[in-house]
Amino acid sequence: MAGGFIGYANTLATAVTLNVRDGEKDVPTNTTLVLRFSRPTALSTVQSALSVNPSTDGTLTAVLGQTEFEWSATKPLTELTTYTVTMGPITDLGHHPVKAAQWTFTTLIVPRLQSITAGGVVLADGAEIDLGTTLQLNFNDAMDRSTVSVTLGTKAAVLQWAADSRSATISTAGILSGPLAIQLAAGARDQTGHPLSMPLTLNSGVYYHDREKTTALKYPALIQIPNDAFARDQNGLQAASMVFEYVAEGGITRLTAIYQNTPSLIGPMRSSRFISLKIARHYKGLLFQSGESQATRNRAEGDPVPQFFDTVGYTFRTNARIAPDNLMISGASVKKAESLYSIAAFNIPKVRPVLAGGAAISKIAVPDHYSTYGYDTVFGTYQKTEEGHLYRDANLRQPLRIEMLIILHTQVSLLDVGDGHGAHIHDYNLDSSGRIDVYYKGHKFAGTWSSTNSHKPLAFKLSNGQALNLPPGLVWIDVTQ
Repeated sequence: MAGGFIGYANTLATAVTLNVRDGEKDVPTNTTLVLRFSRPTALSTVQSALSVNPSTDGTLTAVLGQTEFEWSATKPLTELTTYTVTMGPITDLGHHPVKAAQWTFTTLIVPRLQSITAGGVVLADGAEIDLGTTLQLNFNDAMDRSTVSVTLGTKAAVLQWAADSRSATISTAGILSGPLAIQLAAGARDQTGHPLSMPLTLNSGVYYHDREKTTALKYPALIQIPNDAFARDQNGLQAASMVFEYVAEGGITRLTAIYQNTPSLIGPMRSSRFISLKIARHYKGLLFQSGESQATRNRAEGDPVPQFFDTVGYTFRTNARIAPDNLMISGASVKKAESLYSIAAFNIPKVRPVLAGGAAISKIAVPDHYSTYGYDTVFGTYQKTEEGHLYRDANLRQPLRIEMLIILHTQVSLLDVGDGHGAHIHDYNLDSSGRIDVYYKGHKFAGTWSSTNSHKPLAFKLSNGQALNLPPGLVWIDVTQ
């Protein structure tokens, strides 16, 4: 009887099964397909008869003798897609027939926030956006709108959904300048009830950005700019990375503007001072100026500084200004002039600082420079008024917006330059240390500045020991006693 049963069994076709049920849904995209045969079957035979559609690259391997085989896709299967697995008719190693078989299954979709875009550009973690920018959240699936909760900082955002429920926009209008955390809360689901893969926090910031066209430089250009009433409003200050302001002769202040990227027009340009040489050494650049006194030239010879003077073909005099405050230079000419010098590449480190605490102060006075600064809570920047004049950038015809204000306190000496007329030059100490007052995002912070090397940038530190990073944008440094 047993022999008869065995003989009968040998006449039956070899069976094949798949680990995924026919018609199964929500199959993970990383699923490995397992084919099991009731009799030994050659790997090459199975491989020739197996197909997966939509066409997908994969690898078939034997995992249990010659009866069990695994097929693994080269990359994850496409989400929310119906696949058909077909096993064509073959014969096993014992020459038994294996009937054709077919299975279909549909992959799972894992709802995800694919991106947050600002103006069509993907917003990366740490990136900044302009004031009033509209953000767009882009999902890979139609979402259950009632389950999606987003906050901008501490405020719940109002989402405006697209008709397909796969994207929603958020306005940042009314959000004040400063750091901004965009948070997608846990609990979001798609319209079929699948949970969002994970909540999300993206750290960004809403800030003022100068959008004028500029020319990138290999190393800093330091340009001497007058600051008397006839020179205002100057061209190109907004694009500067840093501006040092200090008293020259006669109580009139002068500026050393440092550029990593030059705007279309900068000026007017005037002569350098002792402090200009020190700033140029610290920030490793080329000092542009109209000329210099013999005393300054003598000082430069002791520790040479690369300098570029008024030169035909590079600088020019404009009829739009009154001499001597009418010497100008274009951004392209600055780069052209820098190509004449073998100065190592250098970029002033700029990192968006995160400062805690500080005293809220919206008005700052710097009597030595006849200046006041006011904090604009909307733009998150400071506006400067000097001798009653509100500073504007003549290129942009917009108020000058200062991202961070630093009042640098140091020793000042009056040096007799020996010209026989009793002339004196201010000499500022920038090569030791002293205290600073820092104003950022409407708050005041105390700290110190220091220099351990006259050919390296000044180091700034807050009173709590935190190193002070200089933010992108215009940093204004008032050098006073």
